[in-house]
Amino acid sequence: MQPSAPEPQPPIFLVIEDHPEVAQNNCLFLEQVDPAAVCTIANTHLEALERLKLEPITLAVVDLLVGTLTGEQSAKNGIAFLHQVLQQHPTLNILIYTSEYSYLKPLSNRISHHQGGFVVVSKLERRKAFLDGANLALDGKLSLPRELRLDIDLTEREIEVLKLVCQHTMTDKAIAQHMNLSLKTVQNCVQHLKVKLDIDFMDETHTSPRVALCMEALRRKLLVL
Repeated sequence: MQPSAPEPQPPIFLVIEDHPEVAQNNCLFLEQVDPAAVCTIANTHLEALERLKLEPITLAVVDLLVGTLTGEQSAKNGIAFLHQVLQQHPTLNILIYTSEYSYLKPLSNRISHHQGGFVVVSKLERRKAFLDGANLALDGKLSLPRELRLDIDLTEREIEVLKLVCQHTMTDKAIAQHMNLSLKTVQNCVQHLKVKLDIDFMDETHTSPRVALCMEALRRKLLVL
């Protein structure tokens, strides 16, 4: 009799939030994303860094602004935390919720090359946006507000996929076989390209997304056909 396979470990969601009630509410909402997930809370970004060293986190939910001793809100520690996380945990799925997108601009280059899901949602939006953002991040997607896209670069893999899509008109499946990647990786790569080239808001009923992607790449002189 063969030994049974080990039970799969439940995903772990890490909520970084300095307001206990808000943190608990976030965990309750995240139950709608995956009821089997374990939601753990870090009250500070420093505590969150220690948690990341101790256990495999599936999704990190990050509040950029935290209270200071003077009662004001500051993004300094949040940005320092993200800078370190993007460097040390390149595949971590991250959901940022903030009312101030501009704080993320200095991290544009690191966000561009992050391999995990990276999603930014506004605190001013309804909770559905929070849940949708969590699902997108867990799926490895990139979702950024339009004002953060100007300084986002393409990775070498994305440029190669762009060339195969536009110059060789290859399907996602064919690209996956050609590059020896999973179909999901290629699909996420194409989705990242649409976000970075700012065409993911377009009406797909009028123009093919792949045609629009190639047209925008040509306009930006990323390709020569």
